[in-house]
Amino acid sequence: MLTGLSIGALLAAGAASCVTPAHAEALSSASGISVSGAESLAPQPSVSSGGTVKTGGGSVSTKSGAVVATGISVKAGAGLAEAKVASIRVGGTTVGPFSATCRNGKTTVSGSGGSKGNLTVRPGTSGQGKATAAVITVSAAGSGNTTTTPTGEPRKNTALTITVATVSCGTGTPPGTNPPGTPAPTKPGEPPKTTQPNRPGDRGTPHDAPEARPAPKPQPKPGSLPVTG
Repeated sequence: MLTGLSIGALLAAGAASCVTPAHAEALSSASGISVSGAESLAPQPSVSSGGTVKTGGGSVSTKSGAVVATGISVKAGAGLAEAKVASIRVGGTTVGPFSATCRNGKTTVSGSGGSKGNLTVRPGTSGQGKATAAVITVSAAGSGNTTTTPTGEPRKNTALTITVATVSCGTGTPPGTNPPGTPAPTKPGEPPKTTQPNRPGDRGTPHDAPEARPAPKPQPKPGSLPVTG
């Protein structure tokens, strides 16, 4: 039989287990490319952080070398995420650059679309704290050049799907970062640095500096001869 004390303890424990931190930072993430279909590649390079900014970068390729991405840089921290890819080579076709950014839940993407042969570059999407710069699709041999449905989704005959520059973020400020417009803090005990304007007639020298005077001309001594050039 449970006593009043034991029931109270159980209720307190249950309530404590339901408490979540009120000020937990939202996790941000950024990745270079991912590949699915005839070849696969997990999102890389990839970073994630809900606090201090983390960075990564380099070049990646699929196992066969059919897809090669170069000039990749990614970073993520509280309230920010960014992914850039300089170029992507698929077979003999090179496309790029691409980029996606997220700042406190607001996203932007950059990268042109277009088609060449059986390769199609479809501009990505952005909004609600998530963004993808572009999606590249390659149709299977003999399936024609059309690789997407009227709604923009890849068709089943797509041999490769490459997702480029993906980011997500919430709101926050990385530790050690001052909000825009905030003056740099001074050291503890150090008075604020101020500058005193020069008074009228000052020649740009400190007030406590002695006034510069011309040196006196040397006077010839009796018996000395003047030197001529």
